[in-house]
Amino acid sequence: MNIRNLSCGLIALLWMSIGLSGCGLLQNQKNPEAWFKQTLAGLAGKDTFSFNGEAAVRTQSQKGFKESMAYEGSLTEHDKLTIRSMLPAEASEVKTTKPMKIKDMHAAEAGFRRQDGHWVHLFSEGNTTLNSSLARFNPLAQLDAISRLPKQMREASGGARGTKVLRIELEPAAARQWLSEQLQGEMDMIRQKTIAENKGRSPQEMRQLSDVWNRGDTQLKQMLDHSEVAMIYYLTIDKKTGFPVKLSSESGIRYMNLHQQEQQETLVNDVSFHP
Repeated sequence: MNIRNLSCGLIALLWMSIGLSGCGLLQNQKNPEAWFKQTLAGLAGKDTFSFNGEAAVRTQSQKGFKESMAYEGSLTEHDKLTIRSMLPAEASEVKTTKPMKIKDMHAAEAGFRRQDGHWVHLFSEGNTTLNSSLARFNPLAQLDAISRLPKQMREASGGARGTKVLRIELEPAAARQWLSEQLQGEMDMIRQKTIAENKGRSPQEMRQLSDVWNRGDTQLKQMLDHSEVAMIYYLTIDKKTGFPVKLSSESGIRYMNLHQQEQQETLVNDVSFHP
């Protein structure tokens, strides 16, 4: 090999090594916002994927969790989302002489479609209260809200090899507004279904039912208006694909109840994604 060929070979090798290291540097130098945007873009490009999660509520007066729920969901046709709440283990293990279908294992199921940037409710089956809550555990709606709301975002430590973890904290006013929107949406769903199930009642009974709902709506707004809300999310991202691995959150609310007593509740939620 003459000197010229050797020189060309070294130059090519040098440029290759610079290119490879440059790609790594670019990946490592991405700021948290860039990682978050890449994750949203990756999700937007998926036609199908699934997820499963667990949520639980604890109060200041209890050491353990007051309520808990497991759920699963799947995205199909790019914009159709189905979320199901799972029965507790002891309920699902009850022996029966009849073969059980997968659908029988769900306490509630709700369907949604993405339309103009929002998730529109399509149908509900099963327990009314659970159905109304399922919308709150839509991880895509959660990520959409995070993207548009004021927040503080930084890289967090402790991620597994090959992953990046982002810590995202919503501004208090934005967190309270987002929680208010979710709870109001749940109330509206329950109200619509209750009215539909009571159409045969007399006009007087329907007025009484409406009065009850109006009082409840007013009380909810009053409590939320004077509450303190904190929402912190941890988003784990696969560095190679940019696809989310896990979204964990802790939503705390401090408020005065109807007896003017201060109460504090925390909702802990973990959802894992499966491309």
